[in-house]
Amino acid sequence: MKVNIKSVLKVVGALALPVCVALSSCTAEPDESNRFTFTGETVNDFLVNNDSLFSNFNYILTRSGQDRILGSYGTYTCFAPKNDAIIEYIDSLWNDEESVDEQGNLLHNGLTENSLEGLTDSLCTDIAMYHLLKTEVTTTEMLTNAGASYMTMLGRNISAGGSGTNILVNGGAPIDRNLCDNEVVNGIVHAIDKCIPRSNRLVAQELKSDSLHFSIFYEALEKTGLDKQLETQMKTLSATPPAEKSGYYIPTECKKGFTLFAETNAVFNANGIYDFDDLVEKCKEWYGRCATGTRSMTEGWYDYFRNNNIEVDMSDEYTKENNVVHMFVAYHILKTAVNSNVLAFKKNTYTGNGWRGEAFDYYETMLPKTLIKAWLVYNTSNGSYTTYLNRYIRNNTLTDAAESLGSSSMHEVVYEGVGLQLDSIKQPLNGYIYPIKDILLYDGKVPFGVLNERMRFDALSILGETMDNGFRGAYVSEITALNSGKDAGRIRYPIDYFDNIKVFNGNSTQLDMNVVADPGVKAYSLYKGDSFQGMGIFDFAIKLPPVPDGTYELRINLDCMMHGTMLQYYIGPEPEISSMEPLGVPVDMRISQGDFQDPQVVGMGCVPLDDQANYPEAYEDRGIESDKVMHMHGYLRGPLSVCRENEQGGYVIRFHSDQYRKILDTRQFRQQDYWLRLKTALDDGNTERKFQIDYIELTPVNVASNAQYLEDMY
Repeated sequence: MKVNIKSVLKVVGALALPVCVALSSCTAEPDESNRFTFTGETVNDFLVNNDSLFSNFNYILTRSGQDRILGSYGTYTCFAPKNDAIIEYIDSLWNDEESVDEQGNLLHNGLTENSLEGLTDSLCTDIAMYHLLKTEVTTTEMLTNAGASYMTMLGRNISAGGSGTNILVNGGAPIDRNLCDNEVVNGIVHAIDKCIPRSNRLVAQELKSDSLHFSIFYEALEKTGLDKQLETQMKTLSATPPAEKSGYYIPTECKKGFTLFAETNAVFNANGIYDFDDLVEKCKEWYGRCATGTRSMTEGWYDYFRNNNIEVDMSDEYTKENNVVHMFVAYHILKTAVNSNVLAFKKNTYTGNGWRGEAFDYYETMLPKTLIKAWLVYNTSNGSYTTYLNRYIRNNTLTDAAESLGSSSMHEVVYEGVGLQLDSIKQPLNGYIYPIKDILLYDGKVPFGVLNERMRFDALSILGETMDNGFRGAYVSEITALNSGKDAGRIRYPIDYFDNIKVFNGNSTQLDMNVVADPGVKAYSLYKGDSFQGMGIFDFAIKLPPVPDGTYELRINLDCMMHGTMLQYYIGPEPEISSMEPLGVPVDMRISQGDFQDPQVVGMGCVPLDDQANYPEAYEDRGIESDKVMHMHGYLRGPLSVCRENEQGGYVIRFHSDQYRKILDTRQFRQQDYWLRLKTALDDGNTERKFQIDYIELTPVNVASNAQYLEDMY
């Protein structure tokens, strides 16, 4: 019988060690003749006890001091390179032709000699921490979530996945399937046959290095000059750092990065594009009429250019922002580094009541004021999920039935979307490159189809620095590891950390993030498991995502919390107080959780949906009529698609009185910048009161008040 050591430790304490434990299986029927056996080992014990395989890695761990960490209580995954892998990696560092001085002389990446002893202490630390995670990841999880990204203890992400029995870490380090999933008291050890590859190239250089697959796209990137705009790595912080606070991690640096979606040469070839000149001609076809003629699916769909009288340029001046080639390339670039885990982040996502557990998010591109939608789509044939960009389903977020997506006849798949080659993602130093399977365009179907739906923006996807620095989607244990082992369930940011935030009153506003709960731990009832929040006397503005021209309901989540505050909201085109107008009266967050009899809840028109005895009408129609009453009062229930993970029996937000959506305004939006200001409306001086922006919705009125269908409950 196999014993779970970690479960035993939780019961009897860290001093009591189990007698004997078998290694967990890598395959359905492992070859036990090739397995280690051990009793009560830590990660470090395991490596030392098998020094004949891992002596070089043990040397690196000792030099870096990580051997002591791996010998202590905690939770780790160690990708342990075998001895030959370390020697091969050192040789590659020594002979690296890209590590040169201005005269072209090799710098050897700082090594003093081509040997284990030639490594510097800092290189030992980098190598060690790049092969360690602060969470447990099994090979089963890697195969189930192929292409998933994991934060190393160095703070950089790696990917792991494969097919069949083959698993590669970062696309180049094979896991030894006879020496994987070795369970020890403080984690898991996987032997690997090569050191995990990592690139120190920037995004453009990484693309250039793979001319076999990306020569056409790279030429376009270079000729538009956008390659030079992808060189930023760090943001300078000058604001006074926030004071230390127990339970919070405070970052002291801010990385900046990019995401590039790139067609391979094969994809271009399949669309009749064999060189850069062919691409130029296609760009003229794709974008030549985007800002002229009647606003429709086929012409005049790019509102930002139309509204500002910007003419599309079809000359060979490719560096101009309005040039068709520049437009094409710019739409492929996100101004933040988004790993595959959070591109369409699936956390606290409910499966049931008609919802299939799909997830989505929206990102601003470098084509001015435009968005890309990433959608994690459920495959009914095999129960898997696939990510698409700009998938277009007619009448999305509308339905003809309660607690249902609606009949298939009203949801024609107009465009499947652009698929991603998740098993071929490149990870340069300052971002991610996703090879894509079709031509990605900001064409008429994006504003008229893809984005003509209720758009729910996770606040942390608006704040790109949370993704640049690996915080979005990270678990509490991972942030705790960054916090020198001190518990950190939240992050507190310097007030100048975010480009899309402007603070008006210094550190009186405190900007925080609620981190995703560890697997198996009770989660907060938050959209995607995390949120943007803060304490203090608030006065700041957040930039809203740009949407196509139209009339929208602007909504924000309303979390019930007695330690919340009362907020006055404002909106304006600039992050300046003088340019902003108030949106209605202040909104009070101080609502009793779980209390349908709270006067504010009663005033919204919200009633229980599962109390058949006292509210038979709401039970019978599943809340359709009460939703209409709430909407007239400026409120909506929380989404049916959001739950609290790891909760016994499930906890779906729509059926509880903890979270709502507040309609702040219904107004005409143009495709430009808008800033939403939040200002404390209480004058009691309490600096412990919270605000929380979990998500923001921009919903076209033809969805919110459709004459034929209902806005769905999800």
